[in-house]
Amino acid sequence: MRTRWKIIITFIVLVGLSIVLMSALSLKSDRVGLEVGRVWCVERGFNQSGEYCVEQLNSPRLIIDQGISLGLFLFVIALTVLKMEWRLAAAMIAVAMLVLIEATPPQYIISSVSWNLVLFLIGSMTMAGVLREIGVFRFLAVRIVKASRGNAVTLVALLALLAYSLAAVLDEVTSIVYVTMLVLELSRIIQINPVPLLIFSVLATNTGSSALPIGNPIGVYLLFATRMDISVFIKTSLPLSLIDLVLLVLVFVFVEKKFINSISKSLVEKIDKINAYIERQRIAVEVEEGRLHRIKVGLGVLVAFILTIGFNEYITNGLSLITRSQVDSHAFLAFVPYVFLVILFSMIPMEEIIKFVERSVEWSSILFFVFLFMLSSTLTYTGAIAKLVYLFSGIARNSGELITIMLLSSAGLSAVLDNLSVVVTFTPIVMMFNQLNMGNYLSYFALLFGGVFGGNYTPIGSTANIVAVGLAEKRKIKVTWSGWLKLALLTTTMQIIAALLYLYLLNGF
Repeated sequence: MRTRWKIIITFIVLVGLSIVLMSALSLKSDRVGLEVGRVWCVERGFNQSGEYCVEQLNSPRLIIDQGISLGLFLFVIALTVLKMEWRLAAAMIAVAMLVLIEATPPQYIISSVSWNLVLFLIGSMTMAGVLREIGVFRFLAVRIVKASRGNAVTLVALLALLAYSLAAVLDEVTSIVYVTMLVLELSRIIQINPVPLLIFSVLATNTGSSALPIGNPIGVYLLFATRMDISVFIKTSLPLSLIDLVLLVLVFVFVEKKFINSISKSLVEKIDKINAYIERQRIAVEVEEGRLHRIKVGLGVLVAFILTIGFNEYITNGLSLITRSQVDSHAFLAFVPYVFLVILFSMIPMEEIIKFVERSVEWSSILFFVFLFMLSSTLTYTGAIAKLVYLFSGIARNSGELITIMLLSSAGLSAVLDNLSVVVTFTPIVMMFNQLNMGNYLSYFALLFGGVFGGNYTPIGSTANIVAVGLAEKRKIKVTWSGWLKLALLTTTMQIIAALLYLYLLNGF
């Protein structure tokens, strides 16, 4: 009963405050106000003057719609913060209410969803599940342990590289599950405290998830929502993620000198146990008939998948020339995972395919994604985003200032809020700024870096953090906030500073 009243009070307060805010934010008929109004009218399908659009945005009816749509969006975020398990139900309630009060037409809400993105995520998650079943990730993990050759710094660097690479080519959740299991197993064998290495692995995972557009829900969302070319994404994001990975390793080795020394000592003392573990895994692969072959095929498919993603634009351009019809690169990208799943399914009984679709796909996350798209679209349709853009225009007067505001604000909020929700909130604002020629594409990367690296600050900052802490607690291993901040505060701050300087450099200061 107490929980129900908490939810009701949260809803009333947020909607009430949002209506007050939208009422206070009145657009003026100045240059920016008229341009913001015109862009909003184009989105609504109105062919009217800027003065008419400004007048409509300030009308009492739309102020109510704006306040309710913003309040419901904030309501979903608030319930997500209070309890992660509430987020899907909250999103469903919010969308249903917006349709019932006719704040946004149902057809507009449906058309706002990037179904290309949904198909891509389902296919990618299914493929990750198949690769996991085949044993590709465990094979890679064992190779990493073997390659360290008893050197603590090498082991840390290779572990970071493994977490980074898996997150970049698959997703942060799949990566952290395997890396966490490896860290816990390794810690058990050489008898060291797993917590510092576990936190370090999470930070490396999140860093890697920003390298490619497929590694993090934020990157996938920005790629499809903005219809950005993948080549632009990779050229902009990959170099910084590598710089931040190096920063992370250097800072960890410096801050955790005593821990590194304890690893070195344990590696020398427990070398027989480590070799025995590696040997058991090697025998398991060789004894089971066909397992090594399946692993090699899986690795080949993974590499081919990465290359196809990277050269997506060139492939679609070639297909357009061959078929003499336009092949949309983002539409084609949605079906890329399924092309490679056909190869993987040849090694799996047909009746088991449904198992991977059911178990490997995070259906609650997919649905939450869909509802976030819908909620974001209502903010645009009602004009709430237009008013927020007008408010921000008084603060961010050029692209450099917009980059700074978006990076720092998304990083700060992502430390305590769901980072995807934060980015979904800010993306329409940045899109409208770009339509007004007051920003550029680098603002999207400010959101990406802010959301990803800001999520490193706290144990609840991203899904990977929560998953890793949960897996550790199942083994009776406690990850404290103080222990997390000891490492994350310095490394994350340095990563964000590096991101800001990097974007300034690309923007030409």
